[in-house]
Amino acid sequence: MLRVAIIGSPEKKAAPEALQRIRRWLNGRAEVTFAEITRDVERVAAAGAQLVIVLGGDGTLISVVHGLGARQVPVMGVNLGKLGFLADFTVEELEQEGEFLFSGELPVTRRIMLRVEHHAAGGAISESVAVNDCVILTGPPFRVVELTIETDSDLVAHVRGDGLIVATPSGSTAHNLSAGGPILEPTLDSFVLTTICPHGLSYRPLVISSERKITIGVTRANPGTAFVVDGQAPRSFAFGDQLVLSRHPSTFGIVRNPRHSPWHALRRKLKWGQGLATG
Repeated sequence: MLRVAIIGSPEKKAAPEALQRIRRWLNGRAEVTFAEITRDVERVAAAGAQLVIVLGGDGTLISVVHGLGARQVPVMGVNLGKLGFLADFTVEELEQEGEFLFSGELPVTRRIMLRVEHHAAGGAISESVAVNDCVILTGPPFRVVELTIETDSDLVAHVRGDGLIVATPSGSTAHNLSAGGPILEPTLDSFVLTTICPHGLSYRPLVISSERKITIGVTRANPGTAFVVDGQAPRSFAFGDQLVLSRHPSTFGIVRNPRHSPWHALRRKLKWGQGLATG
């Protein structure tokens, strides 16, 4: 039988009821190796599951992918939040249409992630992984920052503005989209670089191959200038620091609703393209 773990966000009031409903639905269909409302993803990773059902929203799912680390197993999101680009099911849809999970090999879509290395001017190096994006923010007192962008040691641009977003295809519909960046097909092997309120009319979003190494240097910063990975706690990004961004060696697997096209969430939840006249 398929071994399934269920983890729910403690921040979602509907999570306990959803967990019980899904656990009852799985009875006789799968072996449930873990089922809790918790933030402790380490215990999920140790549960030996072949599939992790995540109850919450996109943020919860991203946290689970982070917590799985090098022990990635496919995840499937049940949306208890608002938009739900990654969390593609409702509880009702899973109960009514989820038999496909037990009919053979799981329909898993693989997606790339971003490795983020912070090289501080003093020599310290730290590393993290981004499912969605790495964002450089101007910070207080909110004067423009100046950045240099290189790919594979070739200068791409000098940027002046309120910051810069480097997003994966999964993250292209997040902060990148709000900043005017392009929507990427989720399975592409590419990253997108989008400046935030650039101080110039010539800056445009740039889509580049994920095989390239991106180096971002800071030549002018504010005391509060920071970089943020997947919306987590900001970390200082000071004069002389560098961010080295590259494709992470691991991918994460996500089980999407087979009844939904890749553009379903855009059309249904963001009303993408629905303002156009027809006929």
